[in-house]
Amino acid sequence: MLAKVTKPNQWSTRQSTSWEDLWVEVISGNRKALSDLYCYSYSHLYKYGYKIYPDNALVKDGIQELFLNIWDKRQNLSEAKSVKSYLFSSLRRILLRRLQKMRNRTKRNHDYNQDSFEQIYNIEELLIHFETERHKKEQLMVALRALTKRQKEAIYLKFYSGLSNNEISEVMNLNKQSVYNHISKAISRMQEFIKV
Repeated sequence: MLAKVTKPNQWSTRQSTSWEDLWVEVISGNRKALSDLYCYSYSHLYKYGYKIYPDNALVKDGIQELFLNIWDKRQNLSEAKSVKSYLFSSLRRILLRRLQKMRNRTKRNHDYNQDSFEQIYNIEELLIHFETERHKKEQLMVALRALTKRQKEAIYLKFYSGLSNNEISEVMNLNKQSVYNHISKAISRMQEFIKV
């Protein structure tokens, strides 16, 4: 089914089609739309998945599982309010479930906290958005270390994945007020460290 897609980071000829339009076609049984949605969303999903757990194979397998599940269950799916947030939250659940299985299989002694969000992404990417001066970069690094993992995840989803607070609440399984609080507190905390 998805094996024909050789370059998932390249868009098909349907670049102007929205995620929601493709979704409607997928749940109607259109395989081409599934392939297009896969190509259209792959890089977004991969970047987010890699931040949850930096394992190339695990993330790719998770994305494949997500789209296989969508195709297998398409007749039971309905139109989504936000396809992007649905895909992000579904991938998150798949990856967390796979991580839990891996940990159970290897019988490690530590518990996996589902609220954890590993701060793996390249700090330079984030620093460029705030300030290019060396002093500001150092202040920002200190500020980021001061954030909780949930605050880091909310900041990433808001400013780097472009999700709305409603979409973030779905992905992180929080109410909208909690999302607002996480983002607001994170920004306030970072501003404390970045003041000149």
